[in-house]
Amino acid sequence: MDKQFSYFNLDVEYFEAVSKYDKILNKLTNPNSKMTAGQRACYVSHYLIYQTIIEEGFNNALILEDDIDFETNITDIMADIYQNLPEPWDTLHIGHCYETIGQPVGNSSFPNKLYQSMEPQCTHAYAVSNSGAHKLLKLIDPIKPVGPVDYEISLIVKSKKIISYSIHPQPIIQSKENTPSEVSLPTAFQFSLTNSTMNLLGLIDKSQYPSQ
Repeated sequence: MDKQFSYFNLDVEYFEAVSKYDKILNKLTNPNSKMTAGQRACYVSHYLIYQTIIEEGFNNALILEDDIDFETNITDIMADIYQNLPEPWDTLHIGHCYETIGQPVGNSSFPNKLYQSMEPQCTHAYAVSNSGAHKLLKLIDPIKPVGPVDYEISLIVKSKKIISYSIHPQPIIQSKENTPSEVSLPTAFQFSLTNSTMNLLGLIDKSQYPSQ
């Protein structure tokens, strides 16, 4: 992650996630939930970030989990996306592992185009505006979760309670290598990039990471 952030000259803040072994987890969530401890920990971690967005007064924040890989031209892609992104917006799903797409929003010269979100899933790379953080804190509840946090956000998006957009193909994906995640990604939802930054930096074996 550090090597990728350095390559893109990104100034980031690491947010310590809640571990599935953290005793505070049972205070913040229902231990009798059907979700695994890892899923509950992921849920609370994102919930606390929404609180931080509000407490720090951020206009918006890009939330990245620690197992991601970028398209090498992500900066150009996002500059193009922001020109087409309508105001206001609550969430922008730059990475997702499932989404239903319709007609693109705006005019993009890149293959990665902006769409009105339908039911985005996975939380490895998405932006949340200040208004979005306020809404999500009211709409999701770690004590009485409907399901994992990405599933619950997907339901909220589908019900049109928040204004959400998605990018497809996604320019940020969950990496396939060296990621001992506590919340595993189903093989059917694994994706590749056209040009992997991890491959460019020599962090993965190109033969194990084919292009789309």
